Amino acid sequence: MTDAALVGRILRGYRLERTGPAGVLRVYGSVSSARVGFLITQPGGAGVMVRAFRSDEPLPAYLQGCGTASVTDWLCDRAAVLEWLASRGYPAPRTVPTRTGEPVGVAGIWLTWATTYVAGAPLAPGDGGLDLLGEALARLHALGSPDMAVGSSWYPGAAIEAALRRLAAVESLLPADWRPMHAEFRGALRALRQADLPMSVVHGDAWAENVIRTGPTQVTLIDWENAGPGLAVTDLGHSLLECHLDPGLPADQPAAWHIQPDPDLIAGLLTGYVRLRRLNSAERELLLPGIRFAAAFIGAVHFEQALIDGVRGAGMDARLACLRNRLEVSQAVAELALRHLGEPPSRYAEPGSPVAEARAHNSGLRADEERPGLRP
Repeated sequence: MTDAALVGRILRGYRLERTGPAGVLRVYGSVSSARVGFLITQPGGAGVMVRAFRSDEPLPAYLQGCGTASVTDWLCDRAAVLEWLASRGYPAPRTVPTRTGEPVGVAGIWLTWATTYVAGAPLAPGDGGLDLLGEALARLHALGSPDMAVGSSWYPGAAIEAALRRLAAVESLLPADWRPMHAEFRGALRALRQADLPMSVVHGDAWAENVIRTGPTQVTLIDWENAGPGLAVTDLGHSLLECHLDPGLPADQPAAWHIQPDPDLIAGLLTGYVRLRRLNSAERELLLPGIRFAAAFIGAVHFEQALIDGVRGAGMDARLACLRNRLEVSQAVAELALRHLGEPPSRYAEPGSPVAEARAHNSGLRADEERPGLRP
């Protein structure tokens, strides 16, 4: 099937026939690969982002943290998460149903998932605004955890167990200089597995490229492929590292993706976060494993690819170097973060206190492509 043929089926399947060829932009991938994405701009100006996945290919390993390798199940879970967020009034892209009202479309061997397009520029951390990202993330975590039928279990169970299995499978094959990373990955995963931590819906990849400024004091998170029920501390921990990165970094310069802890950027993110949510004592104690979780999960995938599947070369070296960087700076990032997190919330906050006001705000809310090291 050609790009044109697939686009034709998509336009018919989503009642977008009035869109001409000029209104279709391929954003990533191609029909010769396992996935492809199109931005479709309708005559009225509204955009629809359509992601297409081959149904006869397994889900990429880095997306299997939800516990399924089925593309169909994974797409239905992603749509369910966005539907749940819409029911809570949380700002995020909305799933666009097919002509027949289904959340996932079928175009031959391709499965499609369409969402509204959020227009605007990505957040640039150096220009300020990280407090808006922190606030958006806290608002998400304050929504609580949905019924586990809404999206598969992402971080708490399936992802941790899958990563630990991968690490166990490669242990006897490890080169000596990989063993420290392996031990730190396993230590972080085991600490999180044994802990009793608050559940919430998590975004999974909240960094500048996935944060769109939609107003002077408002941002919207996009790219919810890693979202689902999970641990808030891992979601915040990932952002504490990745908040150091600007959007649009060159993919052919892996060193540009390495970070040095910046107190101002960390303070900016957490200034917004603590407006609406405070970490409890258990989360504070496990902040370091939370910060290391994303590196541990994807690191286990990379170790498996390198040592069992035989993937070698500059690309793999760059991924491992990026993961090593994340581990090296994680302790400093955790220490800087703890300075700005404040005290854990008291069980009974005084009426009118910042904690009580945040809880009241949160209860009102209830009523109402590839990076080195973090992609295979």
